[in-house]
Amino acid sequence: MTGVRTKIQNIVLSVTYEDTEFNLEKLARSLDGARYDPESFPGVVYKSDHPRASFLIFASGKMNCVGARSMSDAKQAIRKLTRKLRKARIKVKTEPKVKVQNIVASVDFGRKFDLEDIARRFENTEYEPEVFPGLVFRLDEPRVVVLLFVSGKGVCAGAKSMIDVKRAAQKINRIINRIPSRR
Repeated sequence: MTGVRTKIQNIVLSVTYEDTEFNLEKLARSLDGARYDPESFPGVVYKSDHPRASFLIFASGKMNCVGARSMSDAKQAIRKLTRKLRKARIKVKTEPKVKVQNIVASVDFGRKFDLEDIARRFENTEYEPEVFPGLVFRLDEPRVVVLLFVSGKGVCAGAKSMIDVKRAAQKINRIINRIPSRR
């Protein structure tokens, strides 16, 4: 895939501690920097610095981990949070179940695009430049959305793995390489 570069910008994971319920008041007091304001949000908001990730923690024992830029960073942040919970004597019975919900990655195709031409040629696209400057390109396999911009850059959203991101970038690249490039 010459000329096409991809880079993870954000990973969203769901994290489930089976048979666990959190006392959110206690949890917020136990984690440095955690915020809990039940009037505005029904969970604890916690940010981890090293690696960088944010958590939305709910009483049900479920949480969302967002903002990590690699799977290893996300998993490390979850492990560190689990250790902090145990250290604070918050009962966590098992290791959490982790599931990828969404990977957002930037894509650089290394060429400029004629978005109007792409929109005319492909049915699975949406392009309304008055509303949004990018073209929305929907793929069925992998099931992702790629936003394309005139600059030749794009954003892939909805992927469940980095393999999906790379496959989507390759597929779009093959499709658009059949179209003459814009000067």
